[in-house]
Amino acid sequence: MSKPRVLLAITVYNGDEIVPRAMHSAAKLRRDTVDIDILMLDDASPQPGFGEEIARLADELGMGYYRTPRNLGIVRNVNLGMLRALEAGYDHVVISNSDVIYPAGLIEQMVAVAATDERIGSVVALSNNVSIYSLPNADPDLFLSTQETVDELTGWLTEAFGTESVDIPAGISFAMLVTTKAMREVGIMDPIFGRGYCEETDWSRRCLGAGLRLVMAPSVFVYHAGQGSTASVGMLKPGHSSVPEHEAILDLRYPDFRTDVQRYFDSGENDRMHAKALAAIVVGAARQYGYAVTTTVLEQGAQDSAMVSLSNGAGGDASGVAEFRGFSSRLEVGVDPLSDVMSLLGQPPSSLTLRTTQPVSAVVAAAAERVGITVHDQRRYPERV
Repeated sequence: MSKPRVLLAITVYNGDEIVPRAMHSAAKLRRDTVDIDILMLDDASPQPGFGEEIARLADELGMGYYRTPRNLGIVRNVNLGMLRALEAGYDHVVISNSDVIYPAGLIEQMVAVAATDERIGSVVALSNNVSIYSLPNADPDLFLSTQETVDELTGWLTEAFGTESVDIPAGISFAMLVTTKAMREVGIMDPIFGRGYCEETDWSRRCLGAGLRLVMAPSVFVYHAGQGSTASVGMLKPGHSSVPEHEAILDLRYPDFRTDVQRYFDSGENDRMHAKALAAIVVGAARQYGYAVTTTVLEQGAQDSAMVSLSNGAGGDASGVAEFRGFSSRLEVGVDPLSDVMSLLGQPPSSLTLRTTQPVSAVVAAAAERVGITVHDQRRYPERV
């Protein structure tokens, strides 16, 4: 049986600091279950020497390169990739920005999700910067912008989610798989959206109108810097994250869109996806790197290993928060919070530090003594000065 054929179409406009990084990341994509071709679509980048360097690197990495004779804008540049996928007989095209870092299993996993239902028209990756679906992180550029990190996160998320998908009201084309079957039904992006913004929402609504599904794949995580080229060339007005004129077109064409978005939020599906993803990340980190427990009312900001903070709420009940590389996940703890933490994270902590005089410190210290965990008591030092 032949492997699904996928075209990864990476749109480019300047970006000598970000584009080579994305290309090197794309070159590491696994191809065990899919055939992947990569096409760099350079929209007549004006930066001197940039196009030549990207063309050279594409040749070195075994990728295709095409430079438009003149600047077309994001929408038409994306359409070049979609049309190429249609004409060349691909099963899927992955439309991607160039300010990203991909996990090695990105396309294999997205294709696996798409294969769960023939009605799926598009699959979007989870990210720190994917519009309303973004997984919260304290400082993505600091914590998440390495190949090792996105591979690691995706491993933990894939273990937790498998090929699960979440239905969403609109796709985001920063890293979005589109089936060529869907394109044959609803077409490509509408060039009325000019240089970009809202075109994928319009395309998404046409998909829904045709009875197709739009889904998020929370099993794969892509780092996305965001606005890598659009803000610098004046596409966005100060204080805006979209183009108001394009949003007005959406409101005219799809008056129910904003209601559908609100219904999605009210359903709690986004919150459930985030909670499960964050829990998978902190559990994965704790099992791989270990973790420390601190009784404190202050944020810890753990980086290379997980940190669990325990405190008492206003009602006196214990509460717990686990942190890892800018991610934060609430832990369900009860009257024996240390035992609950060890059960949730699968092993005892590497250390226990008492920093608050709240009752939780005495409870945790007694539990630690029973199981032989060394306690570092710093309660004599004030947490706040």
